[in-house]
Amino acid sequence: MRKILISVMIISFLAAAVMLAGCSDGVYTGNRNENEAPELWLSSGPVEGDTTGYQVHFYWSGWDPDGEIDFFEFKVVDGDPIGFDPAVLMEEWPKTWGHDSVFSVPADENPRPWEENPLYTKYDKTHTFFIRAVDLDGKRSELAYRSFTAWTLAPTIKIERPIGTSRTYSTVITFGWTGIDPIDGPNNKQDPDSIRYLWSQVVNKEGIYDPSFNIIADLNLNPEDYEAMWSPWIFYRAEGDSGRETMLGDDEILELNRSHIFALMAKDDAGAVTSVFQKDRNVRQFLVSFKSGPLLNVSELYLGSNKFLGPDMNYVQTDLPPGVPLNFNWTATAEDYGGEIQSYRYGWDIQQIDDPSQWDVIASPFIKTAEPKTYYSGVHRFLVEVVDNGQKITYGKIEITIIPFSMERNLLWVDDYPLGGYIPLMTDPSEEAHDMFWVDICRRTPDFRVDRDVYDVSSQNAKPPEMWQIGQYANIIWTYSSSISTAWRKVIPFTPESMVGTGTQLTVNYLSLFLAKGGHLLTSGRADRSGGLIDAFVQPPLLPASFKFDMAGTTSEDTSGVNSMPYKDYCVSVVDKVVGQFHSGEDMAPNVSRSVARDVLTYMVKETDISGDDGIVDYPGFPDTLQLDDLVTCSTCFFNPQRPNPGGFTYVEVYDPQYWMVFKGIPWSLSCFNPMYRMKARSTISPLDYQTVAIIITRYRKSFEADIEAGKPVTILPADSFHFGFPLWFFEHDKVYQIMDEIFAKWQILDE
Repeated sequence: MRKILISVMIISFLAAAVMLAGCSDGVYTGNRNENEAPELWLSSGPVEGDTTGYQVHFYWSGWDPDGEIDFFEFKVVDGDPIGFDPAVLMEEWPKTWGHDSVFSVPADENPRPWEENPLYTKYDKTHTFFIRAVDLDGKRSELAYRSFTAWTLAPTIKIERPIGTSRTYSTVITFGWTGIDPIDGPNNKQDPDSIRYLWSQVVNKEGIYDPSFNIIADLNLNPEDYEAMWSPWIFYRAEGDSGRETMLGDDEILELNRSHIFALMAKDDAGAVTSVFQKDRNVRQFLVSFKSGPLLNVSELYLGSNKFLGPDMNYVQTDLPPGVPLNFNWTATAEDYGGEIQSYRYGWDIQQIDDPSQWDVIASPFIKTAEPKTYYSGVHRFLVEVVDNGQKITYGKIEITIIPFSMERNLLWVDDYPLGGYIPLMTDPSEEAHDMFWVDICRRTPDFRVDRDVYDVSSQNAKPPEMWQIGQYANIIWTYSSSISTAWRKVIPFTPESMVGTGTQLTVNYLSLFLAKGGHLLTSGRADRSGGLIDAFVQPPLLPASFKFDMAGTTSEDTSGVNSMPYKDYCVSVVDKVVGQFHSGEDMAPNVSRSVARDVLTYMVKETDISGDDGIVDYPGFPDTLQLDDLVTCSTCFFNPQRPNPGGFTYVEVYDPQYWMVFKGIPWSLSCFNPMYRMKARSTISPLDYQTVAIIITRYRKSFEADIEAGKPVTILPADSFHFGFPLWFFEHDKVYQIMDEIFAKWQILDE
C-alpha cells in the first residue's frame, strides 16, 4: 500500500522535476528518446519502516544501459511518505559520487521514558531517504527511497559544583557540571552537543516570590512556561569551559536571604534534549546568604595543620624552640558555597593589614607557600589572607613564642608507665621494680638526679612535660604503657589535614621538634592493642595500618600522615601488633591468618643485614639475641613459654611487616628505616616471624653530619635515636644494660 502511494506522489512530481532539469547541472541534449534512463537500487540500509539509531548507513548502486552514471543525488526529508512535505523534493538535491554514506538525522520528537530504564528519556523521529542516479546526459533514474524511524536517548547532566550538601550559597556562585549523552544505551556514550541554563528566584505562577512554591515540579509539568528564561544554547566544548561552568552574581544580582533555582538542559547532536528536571541532579534550589569567607588550611611540617574561617583575628598560639626553620603552606576552598579563590598573600608581624607594604608579597592566586623563616627569640605572628571572588576574606593567624631550649642537661627519664604493687603473674612489674630498673640505667649517666631528672607522669595527673622542660635536656628516655591516659598519647597523635577543625588550639609534637633540634631520644613501652607508634592515629585503625594511607581512614585520599612522627621521624611505613583488631576476608593478605597462639614473640635476634655504613653495623656490642628475663618466665608467670595461652610475649608492636607490604604493593621500606631487632614468633608460619620490632633512628644524625661536612655551624652531637616496640624491663636485664651502655656511649653520656 505504501509503495503504491509513494509511486503516485513521485509520478506527479517527476514531471515538475524534469521541467526544472534545465535549471540544474546535466541538461538533456539531443533526442531524449535516444537516451535510456539509468537504473538505481538501495543495496543496504534500514528495513522499510524499521527503527534505528540516528546515524544511518545507506549503500546504493546503479548502472546506465547506454552510458555511464555521472553522479547521484540524494535527499533526507522529515516524515514518512504520507507525512512529509512533497515540496521539499523541488528543492536542490545534494550530489555524491560515492556508493554509501552515513547520515545523521534528527531524533527530537515524542519524548517518553525509555522502556529499559525510566531514568532516561527516549526520543525518535521518522524520516525518508531518497536517492537517484544521473547519467552523463543529465537523465535521472527513478527514485529509490526508504522510510525509517531514528531514535536516541536524551543526554543527562549533573551539577557537580558547588560541592557538598550545603544549599546556602554566597552572592557570587560558580556552577560546574558534567553532561553525558547515551546514544543508544548508558554504556555507549559521548559528550552532549550543547547546554543551556536558567536561574530565577523561586516565583509562583503569578511571578510573585514564593519560597514554598514547588517550582521544580512546575518546570517538569509546564516547561513551555519557562522557555523565555533559558539562556541561548552553548556548545558543550566551547573555549574557556563556558559550556561546562558559569558564574552567577558577577553580572546578576542575587538577593540575600532569598531562595533561587539554577537548572540545566543538555542537547545531543540528534536534537534530543533533557526533559526531566531533578533536584540536586540538574537543578539546584538554594538560599543566598552572607558567607564568612573561604575555608583556609594552613600547614607546617612541625606545627601540623589548622583550619580558619572568616576574618576573625584571634591568633592560634604555640611555643617553639629557637632555630627551627618554619615552612608554611596553605590551601583554601570556597566551593561549598559556590565561590572561587581570587588571591592569597602572607606576611610576618603585620601591624596594619590595609598597608600593602607590610605584606611579604603582592596578592596573587598562585601564592600558596611562604619563604622559609627561622627565629631565635621573641614573639612572632604569621598571617595568611585569602579572598574569594565575592570579596569574602579569611585570615589564618598563628602566633609563635620562641622559648629557651638550652639542652644543657644530660638525661631526662619520662616515667609514663603507671604501676602498682607486686603482681604474682608478672604481667607487669611493680612500680618499685620498674623504677629501680630504669633508675639504675639512668645513673650510668654523670650528674643524673632522681629528684630533678625524672618526670613521673602519674604524679602530674597524666600531664605531659612542658616544652621548656624537654628543652633543658640533650637526651630523653620515654617509657610508656598501653593505658589510654598516658602523656605519650597526648604528645604524638597526628591529626590528618582532612580531619582538622577550625578554631582549635594548635598542638605541637615537641618530641619531633626535639629530634629536629638534635636531641637524642629512646622510646620503649607496652604495646598491646594501644601503646607505641599506633597512638599516632587519632582513631584506632584496623591492623596492619599504613601511616601514609590509613591515617585518615582506609577510604580517604588524605596522605598527610607522611608528616606524622612515626613516618617522618622514625621512618616507619606500616604498624602491626601481636594482639589487636585485624583486617579480615578480602581485606587481609591472601593465605594469612592472624592467631595469637602462633604470633606471640618467644625471643628476639639482632638484625643481620649489615650492608652499608650505618644502622646496626655501628653497634657491634648489641647482644645477638634478647630473651625474656627469668623474672617473667617462672612456672606461674603469665608469659611462661610452656603455658598454652598465650605461650609467649604479647606486648609487642611490629614495623613494616613484609606480608602486608607485599599485599598493599608498598615496594620497600623508607631508605631511613633501620631494623635493630627482629622477633621470632612461636610458629615459623606466623606472618610476624622475623619481623622488625626495634629500630635505630638515623635520620637526624645523618642530617647534622651533612651540615658539619658542608661547614655549617652545629652545636649538638650528631647521634642516633632508638625505639623499642616493647617494654625493655621484660627482657634479660644484663643484656638490656649492655644495650643501654652502648647507646649512652654513642650519646657520650656514659659514666665510665
